[in-house]
Amino acid sequence: MRKTNALLLSTDTLPNYGLDMIFSIAKDAWYDGLDLAIWKGFDAWNEDYVQELSFKHNLPVYVIQTSNKLNQKEMDKALDLCAATGADTICINAPKITEFKVYDFISDNLAAYQKDNPDICFTILNPQDSKLLALPIPEYRFSNITDIVKKYSAYVGLDITNMDMDSFEEEFVRKLEDYAPYVSVLYFSDKSKKGVQHLVPGDGDLNLVNFLKKLKKSWYARPVSIKLDFKPQELANREKLVTQLKKAREFYEKYFLDI
Repeated sequence: MRKTNALLLSTDTLPNYGLDMIFSIAKDAWYDGLDLAIWKGFDAWNEDYVQELSFKHNLPVYVIQTSNKLNQKEMDKALDLCAATGADTICINAPKITEFKVYDFISDNLAAYQKDNPDICFTILNPQDSKLLALPIPEYRFSNITDIVKKYSAYVGLDITNMDMDSFEEEFVRKLEDYAPYVSVLYFSDKSKKGVQHLVPGDGDLNLVNFLKKLKKSWYARPVSIKLDFKPQELANREKLVTQLKKAREFYEKYFLDI
C-alpha cells in the first residue's frame, strides 16, 4: 500500500541530471518517491528503465507529469509508465499561449482517456497567474480551478506559487476544505513578494505554516511534490543540494505531519 501524503521530489527540480542520479538524491534526502516529468530527459521515456531504477532505489513513482506540448504519443507513453511503475496520476501541464493544437487535443480526448483508464487520476496543473486571464488563449482556459473540475472533469495539480499571493492567502486558503478533495498532487514551495517562485519553503514570503495547518485540517491525503529552482552552482554541489532538499522536507514534516 502506498503512503498517504507521500512527499515526492519532482524531477523538474534537477534539470540535466540523469534519472539514476535523481533517484539516488531523492533517496539520500529521505523522500518517499518521485514525480516524474517525462519531457526532461529521454531516459524517463523508457518504462523498463524507470521501473528498474524504482526497484534499485526502492522508491516508487507516484506521478507522471507531461509537457505543455502534449500529444497522443506522449499521453500513450505516460500511460505505459503508469502501467510499469504503478503511478496513479498523470499531471498535464497547461499548453502555452499559442498552443491551440495542444489545447484541442486535451479538450477533445481527455474524456475518452478517463473512460478507458478509470484508475488514473487525470490532472491539470494550474498555470502561472497572469493579467491575461480573461483572454481566450489555451494556457488560461485552465486557470480556473473550478473549471478544471467541472468543465473538464479532471483533478487539479496545484502549484501554489503559480497563484497570486494575495488571492492565495486571503481567499484560497480560507476555502481550502472545499478545494482539497479535487487536488490529486500539491506542488509545494515558497515564493517571494517579488514573484520569485519555487524557493525552498521558509525562504520566501508565503504564509506556508498557516497553509499546511489548514491543509491538515482539510484531510488532504494525496501526494505533496517538492518542486524547487536551484542556481547552477547549487546544482553542481550534490552535498548542498541534498541539504536543501532535506530542509524542504523537514519544513513540511514539522508543520504538516507533526501538528
